[in-house]
Amino acid sequence: MYCPYCGITHDETVVTSVEHVIPYGLGGSDDLTISTCKQSNETLGSKVDAPFMNFFPVRCARFFLGLKSTNGNAPTMDLSGRGWIGGKEVAISNLISAGESDLKIAVPKIVKTPSDDGREYWQVSGDPAQVREIIEGKLRKQVEIGKTVTREDGAALHVEDLDEFLANNVTVTQNIPVVKEICFDYLVSVRFYSKLALGIGHLHFGERFSRSNLGETLRRHMTVQRLEDVRLPGALWPKTEAVKPVLNAIAEEKHHVIAITDGEPPALLISLFGEYDAFIPLGVLPEGQLPTTSIDGAVWRIELPSRKLERLTMDDLIAEHSEKIRLRAMEALHKHPFIVA
Repeated sequence: MYCPYCGITHDETVVTSVEHVIPYGLGGSDDLTISTCKQSNETLGSKVDAPFMNFFPVRCARFFLGLKSTNGNAPTMDLSGRGWIGGKEVAISNLISAGESDLKIAVPKIVKTPSDDGREYWQVSGDPAQVREIIEGKLRKQVEIGKTVTREDGAALHVEDLDEFLANNVTVTQNIPVVKEICFDYLVSVRFYSKLALGIGHLHFGERFSRSNLGETLRRHMTVQRLEDVRLPGALWPKTEAVKPVLNAIAEEKHHVIAITDGEPPALLISLFGEYDAFIPLGVLPEGQLPTTSIDGAVWRIELPSRKLERLTMDDLIAEHSEKIRLRAMEALHKHPFIVA
């Protein structure tokens, strides 16, 4: 068995795996798969697919479409960041899943104030469950060393009194502004689109593609560690502005579209969610020159969130887009008809 991801021809003892060309958790289809060795599938799934899928904007797209993983886990949206309470910065944890939100201070705040009589006053703030855990731990530790914890009124506080004690305290809910920093490593995009290109190239052209020089280039870029080592031709999101007119020919909201155009050389066009894209010539391309294209070619389109796969030609896709443009023009004309004197 030949695995396009590791480039090795394995013997019959290798454990194989069904690999979704577009990761299932990203909205991939069970009808768009290739066979790989299990080790490559699992390794690249965690090191290449996961970082791209969990990048904040992509994760949000998965969340709003409810795209579950192969294990059936629904995506969550992580809005954690930094907030300010009483003028002081705190870490805020805010995880949103379908139908519920878990918002809390990520790190409880403990203020210890020593007094002249040798006592120590504690003020604990944060998520109620974490506050209880901190106080209970303090109480048990003091009991072990033979000391007593008292309330503000001087009465002793015991573990068995905690429920009543916390119930009598006021829980303050605040609208806390949260600043979330979103960091993106361009190499995450390079690795992911290289893997996707190798997978679809292997599916469409067969082993001659994955065993070719370009196949080997894509394999190297799946694990590239330095920007200066990137030698992949074409353009990968987010650096695709120069080729947006070409990519807009396939982009559709709430769809994944992959197209291989005939031309010299052939070209691979990828659009995920109609927004995250890539353009990769599948052959030698002179510097500064775009490949010639034709209306022939293969197109795979996945509707989201249903994951329904359609096989089209570039001619079909262009005809669809032309019809949509015509209908939009007719709708605009209907709303704002010309007045002929």
